[in-house]
Amino acid sequence: MSALEVIEQIKALPPEEKAAVLDFIHKLEIASGPSSELRYVDRAALETTAEKIFDRYDDLFRKLAQ
Repeated sequence: MSALEVIEQIKALPPEEKAAVLDFIHKLEIASGPSSELRYVDRAALETTAEKIFDRYDDLFRKLAQ
């Protein structure tokens, strides 16, 4: 069975069965551990970047806050 066929089968399930499938997928994701694609920025880089953005777009943020 192809992935597309599995997806179509899941779409056809009643809500409680879909919930069971989603629960299973969630458990698989947790069991597989963190994704190798998941990356974190260090706090100093985040603060520096945020400061630059807020300085550059200060007027825009003020207008949005009104």
